[in-house]
Amino acid sequence: MMKNLDEEKDINYVKEVAKVLYGSNLILQEEIKHLKSELIDHNQLRLELDGKLVTLKKRFFDKGCEKLHPKLHGRDNQELLPHNTVPIVVDPKKTSELINHEVIHKISDGCPKCSKKELKKMNEIFETSVEIDVIERTYVKTIHKKQKYRCPCCEIIVTAPGQEKLRKGSKYSIDLAVNVAVDKFSYHLPLERIERQMREVGLNIDSKQLYSLTEMLYINLEAIAEKIKKEVLGYGYVHIDETRGKILKTNTNGYIWAITNKFGAYFQFETTRSGLVAVEMLKDFSGTIITDGFTGYNRFSKDEQLKTKVANCWAHARRKFMDAKDDFPIAEEYLLLVQALYHIEHQAKSFETLKELRRDRSSPIIDQIFEWLKYHERRTLPRSGIGKAIRYSLSLWKGLTIFLNDPMIPLDNNTAERALRNPVKGRDNYNGYMSINGADTAMFFYTIIESCKLIKLSPRKYLSDMARRHWNGKNLITPFEYARELNEEI
Repeated sequence: MMKNLDEEKDINYVKEVAKVLYGSNLILQEEIKHLKSELIDHNQLRLELDGKLVTLKKRFFDKGCEKLHPKLHGRDNQELLPHNTVPIVVDPKKTSELINHEVIHKISDGCPKCSKKELKKMNEIFETSVEIDVIERTYVKTIHKKQKYRCPCCEIIVTAPGQEKLRKGSKYSIDLAVNVAVDKFSYHLPLERIERQMREVGLNIDSKQLYSLTEMLYINLEAIAEKIKKEVLGYGYVHIDETRGKILKTNTNGYIWAITNKFGAYFQFETTRSGLVAVEMLKDFSGTIITDGFTGYNRFSKDEQLKTKVANCWAHARRKFMDAKDDFPIAEEYLLLVQALYHIEHQAKSFETLKELRRDRSSPIIDQIFEWLKYHERRTLPRSGIGKAIRYSLSLWKGLTIFLNDPMIPLDNNTAERALRNPVKGRDNYNGYMSINGADTAMFFYTIIESCKLIKLSPRKYLSDMARRHWNGKNLITPFEYARELNEEI
């Protein structure tokens, strides 16, 4: 048993104890290092497992509103497929980044221990912490003074150029107009609500003036929409869809039409759902259109002069069986087969591999689905839920199978439905558009906003820069062209 060292008088004994303790301390230090290393490895493993767990949760539980039987789980995100891979992506740091604001906190009351008034500052030594804060949006009245000059040689008077504006004589800036447009058409704030928000912080402006700002921005940049449309139609396929809209002034119904692919999204408002609208929108297009089962698109299949093929949507066909499966359990057999198609799709990361997979694996499943449909067609009531679902797929069979021969064609028309979500939210938020001109203005901004979103580009930055280009007489370019310019600046 070790003696009490406080009472020990033998120096040699104390020295020996000290050597032992020193050695034990070294051993303990090595053990601590080893345990720390194991802890780091453990934490790294835990982080990796947490990441895998998040991925698995997204894969198996993020299914949206269409709930499947557990054995039908496994659909992945459509954006992973090669035909939906965006051609260019903008680095977010180039268009949007938090502003760093530094605050230095000082002591003015002296030392908290001895109350000495003068503390000696330790230069460049701080205890630092980061805080994310919000500063209420403020509106500033800027006085622009353009300096005048006189040439001593020829005596002419020269005035310095001023700021870029929406139009001559306007007292509202480009950025103010852009913010109003984005708030309304991206975040769906009615102009009356924007007006109230502005009045709360001291800017007295009415909703008519706010609309005038968005309209002027639209008039200046209108040409961009047609350029986006041309880019979309220049690709091998386009998604097309439509949804209802309304003109409030005349209380008439209309439709928002959308065409889109990975190069952009284009919107157009018309008072009719006639397929002639689609024909007019796609008159310069030669390729494949992906649609739902709306009969208005049938003229593309019947008219030989139209240089388009019609591919139909497996998501819509699948949805019919989803609606019927509670009453008709055999619908799950169809759903499993369709699920197998999607599973094959998501194994491909290039068009070449997708082409091979569709030829070798998808084609036999398509044959199996067709046999299943024909078999059960004879054994179901035509007007029953399952009967209607079966006949829906059979009536569109040619369009549902076009994808087998073209790897660029996706299985469904979900891209168009996603593009329409933003206009639909806006429509529902302010019930419609006051006039046809108001609808056209909205379609322009939806075209810009959705095209920017596809390539991760800030609509505010893009609209602001385009408005300045217009003021300076420069050519207007599409979001895709703008993104390419930004990436070339690296």
